[in-house]
Amino acid sequence: MDLHRQRHVNVLGTLPESIDAAENRFKFSRLLDENNIRQPKWKELCNFNGASAFCDSVGYPCLVRPSYVLSGAAMRIVYNAKDLKAYLSEHGLSKEYPVVISKFILDAKELDIDAVAWNGQVVRLAISEHVENAGVHSGDATLVTPPQDLNEDTIKKIQFICFSVAKALQISGPFNMQLIAKDNELKVIECNVRVSRSFPFVSKTFDHDFIAVATQILVGLEPETVDDPLFLHSARIGVKVPQFSFSRLSGAEVLRGVEMMSTGEVACFGTDRFTAYLKALISTGYRIPKKNILVSIGSYKAKQELLTAIRTLIELGYELYASIGTADFFEANNININPIDWKYEETETNSNGYGNGYEYTNGDGDLGAADNTTQRTIADYLATGSFDLVINIPMRSAGVAHASSFVTQGYRCRRLATDYSVPLITDVKCVKLFVEALRRLNNQESKVDMSIDCISATTLIRLPGLIDCHVHLREPGDEHKEDIVSGTGSALAGGITMVLTMPNTKPALTNETVLDMTEKLYEKKALCDYGLFMGATIDNAKAIVDIAHRCVGLKMYLNTTFGDLKLDNMESWMKHFETWPSNIPIVAHAENQTVASILCLAEIYSRSVHIAHVACRDEILLIRAAKNKGLLVTCEVTPHHLFLHRDNTQGILKAHGHMKGFCHVKPELQTSDDCKALWDNMDVIDCIATDHAPHTLDEKSNKENPPPGFTGLQTVLPLLLTAVHDGKLTMDQLIEKMYTNPKRIFNLPDQGEDTFIEVDMERRWTVDDESLFTKAAWTPFIGMMLRGAVHRVVLRGEVVFVDGQVLAEQGTGRNIVQLRGESNHVKKIKAAQNLVLEKKYSPHEIERKRQRYISEPGVLDKPEAIPKIAASLAKHHILSSLQLNRVQCREIFTLAHFYRNAQLHHRPIEPILAGKILSHMFFEPSTRTQCSFTAAMLRLGGSVIPFDSQLSSIKKGESLEDSVRMLMSYSDAIVIRHPEVGVVQRVADISRVPVINAGDGIGEHPTQALLDVFTIREEIGTFNGLTITMVGDLKHGRTVHSLAKLLTIYSDKSITLNYVSPPSLAMPQDVMSCVSAAGIPQKLYTSLDEILPDTDVLYMTRIQKERFTSETEYEKVCDLYKITPKFMRKAKKHGKMIVMHPLPRLDEVSTAFDIDPRAAYFRQAENGLYIRMAILTILLSK
Repeated sequence: MDLHRQRHVNVLGTLPESIDAAENRFKFSRLLDENNIRQPKWKELCNFNGASAFCDSVGYPCLVRPSYVLSGAAMRIVYNAKDLKAYLSEHGLSKEYPVVISKFILDAKELDIDAVAWNGQVVRLAISEHVENAGVHSGDATLVTPPQDLNEDTIKKIQFICFSVAKALQISGPFNMQLIAKDNELKVIECNVRVSRSFPFVSKTFDHDFIAVATQILVGLEPETVDDPLFLHSARIGVKVPQFSFSRLSGAEVLRGVEMMSTGEVACFGTDRFTAYLKALISTGYRIPKKNILVSIGSYKAKQELLTAIRTLIELGYELYASIGTADFFEANNININPIDWKYEETETNSNGYGNGYEYTNGDGDLGAADNTTQRTIADYLATGSFDLVINIPMRSAGVAHASSFVTQGYRCRRLATDYSVPLITDVKCVKLFVEALRRLNNQESKVDMSIDCISATTLIRLPGLIDCHVHLREPGDEHKEDIVSGTGSALAGGITMVLTMPNTKPALTNETVLDMTEKLYEKKALCDYGLFMGATIDNAKAIVDIAHRCVGLKMYLNTTFGDLKLDNMESWMKHFETWPSNIPIVAHAENQTVASILCLAEIYSRSVHIAHVACRDEILLIRAAKNKGLLVTCEVTPHHLFLHRDNTQGILKAHGHMKGFCHVKPELQTSDDCKALWDNMDVIDCIATDHAPHTLDEKSNKENPPPGFTGLQTVLPLLLTAVHDGKLTMDQLIEKMYTNPKRIFNLPDQGEDTFIEVDMERRWTVDDESLFTKAAWTPFIGMMLRGAVHRVVLRGEVVFVDGQVLAEQGTGRNIVQLRGESNHVKKIKAAQNLVLEKKYSPHEIERKRQRYISEPGVLDKPEAIPKIAASLAKHHILSSLQLNRVQCREIFTLAHFYRNAQLHHRPIEPILAGKILSHMFFEPSTRTQCSFTAAMLRLGGSVIPFDSQLSSIKKGESLEDSVRMLMSYSDAIVIRHPEVGVVQRVADISRVPVINAGDGIGEHPTQALLDVFTIREEIGTFNGLTITMVGDLKHGRTVHSLAKLLTIYSDKSITLNYVSPPSLAMPQDVMSCVSAAGIPQKLYTSLDEILPDTDVLYMTRIQKERFTSETEYEKVCDLYKITPKFMRKAKKHGKMIVMHPLPRLDEVSTAFDIDPRAAYFRQAENGLYIRMAILTILLSK
């Protein structure tokens, strides 16, 4: 709040005022009351008598804590007056250091709520329930999510509470709430408008990143919707347990309580809470007991509750030993248990430093290694590992101190178990959960379930299945180079779920016979989806027209390449342009000047053409010019022309014995300038395609005539992901060029929402030949360091590739053209929740969402319903502070707070006073009062009639009463300010409409008093124990007169009023008598210095020159009281103190003090608007 008020720092997400409302317990308590949400009874106290009286009134036990705590530090549960006195004596108690005492609810369940809200609407909510009863700090507690023991009614109540609080605080971002539940009743403990320690726990349990969603909201993006925003239904159950370091803290009590003591936390998952709990305990170092268990239970209630668990342990074959009292109880309930007599005797200190060792008599178990003359102590048995588990339930399990000042048998047992690393359980609920987990485990080892226990710690993002629109798979004819299985397997390994294959096979795909054969081969063998290109020859233009619909496009080879499909003359080009269906693309292998020729033909025939593997600067600039002229041209570029050029082929040559055939490709590799030109014109390039053209190592090693071509299916995506990391490409561009545009250009159907790939964005690796699936078994990118790899590929819901293994079966792939006619929209790709925001959205998309969030009308922009108010002041005059009672003030403040929140969050307000008219009658100068009443009426939909006394009929001699009679017939209320005391009352006596006193001379100003009290309430949160000091002209100051009188409604809050003024300007006696009658202490001072350090509210007023009869008298007092930054060093810090002023000011408050967060006077003036909106609403609305 300091930064927000001092420097106007822009705070993302929830407004600082809302955060303050949640952190200030007085404000938050009022918020809960206003929303009919229950809370434990509590009170802040600064003396022992008050503390004792409160505890007596609510009943013990009570939770006592300092006013401000961190991680439960110094919190304690007191069970009686003796405990309370001991706590208060230890920690001290004063006005500066008060304590907060609340009623502690026994045997209740505590709930942790982690949520994310957007503009006050909860969009994600996860409930975690404590296993232990309330009284254990969340950091030390065992948490289970989703909850397993809550009924539907309780869950609905949780929703109501969280939704109401989020709306009231207008939360935008993360928040955490702690609730307490008993007998199906819920009460709120606290609300933190921030992330909590359990946010990572629930995020991992539900595999849904709550922080990512909150971050989207913080930067102004609208969060995505999910099917189950409450996360109540999950196949994975998470259990979080604490990790302690008690073995390193000699003598420390090991019991858990309201003060946090754990040094770490461990969470594990399971199909149920029992297996998850057991895994979590084992992860902290617990060992599953094998045979002997020691049991000591203090209270009868705990013994009764654990009857079933103890029977279960017996049934599971464990040998149980117990203290005499515990053993007697279970024997009485027909449970055989070995009794141990813990005789307390004063003996010498044992080796562990413990005096007063224990003795036992031996039971029937195999612990008896000593005869009756040399009985062993409990330390001996624990040291030798005789017990596998100790269950020790104390009489009182909460509110204990860190070190025990009174050494009990239970304490000594717990310490010995801790020091000898024997697993120890000290909570009834945990014992029950542990025993049930043992029963279900049934002496079997817990197995790892990959789908439950494993979550990726890497940055995985989800992308659509990519499309490679230029691939050479050598089958039929050259299966030794590549076949359909190896080629489509390479595609899946590279994140490509659809390949469009070229026709230069053997035989070439140039007629129906070869098309039939090829389709059958792919249908039988393909691992991913595919589409086939038809090859153009000099004589097949007419013959292939009828089968064109079975292909994704026509491939025209206009330059020499691998195979014999080159079209040598323009005439054959033209025949294909004339006959090939216009709705199926033509793809041209064109290099250099040939590009210009094919573009000319495309313009002549007014049809589209797709230029394959653009390689050099001249080609890309020519295509840019053609696009600018409106030609229907698209193009693609290969990864080897983007990443390789003639000057950086050393890696290829070195890896393959400097055989130049490994650098031979069509089109040839170009210069570094050509490579740069491609990157510089990325906006012109429509697709990135591999031109995957495999040849074997032996063939590429041919010195005389090596075939042209590179492999690329498996490396294209990692290369492009590396470019994304390097800032050369955006994720949007990658998706556009390998999914969106190929799909659009080739009219490809959708593969379905359940086809996608997952990419590990952070994996760094070096390209080698060993991991390749292609039969060619080499890559031109060998030795390159890349960042980003394909983790998993899913095709129509089936995992076809994961972690380097192709899992697809032959025939999985489908001929994509056979799916034409189905929905062909570009699906929205939902990125994984841990996707970094800047990679998920382009700058344009972020700005578009930002604009939508801010400006587009929607449900959030509809006016909110105004809170229902009893409105006991409706149609009444407001003339004096004394006519207002506490209930009426609360009604006004509640409504003002609503209007203030609406204004802070830029929410529209219902025009509740539409058609109503307010008349102003100001006979004195006014800025704040008059303008705020005008603004209030206009914001509520009403109108204002201004009355200028200098231009009215009063100047003609009309009486004030007659003017009022006329105005009341024109308006619904009248606001009047007059320099004479008593005039406002005269106006009210004759008016049929409500009259509001805006100041009557040196009398009163009740609406100013209301906004002053409201300001104190909003700034500090409470009036409890406040010292309010009024300074300046108290004799003539109507603002302080009204404020002092209104404060009498808080006579039970132990407030103190100080009056500081020259003797000639002292507070009038009638005001002091009124305050005195309410029992409020008052003191008169002439100097501010001595009382400033104890002041909570400093209320400054100007000394009005017009009130003095002479200049001399005024000059004697005008400079007595001045507030400067230097002077205010003596005062309390912000959060405990504010400076107010009704304004206007002269020089009694220095402008240099304005940036101090304690300077509340401008916020005070702003509050005048909300108070007057509330008053007008109550007086005039129906």
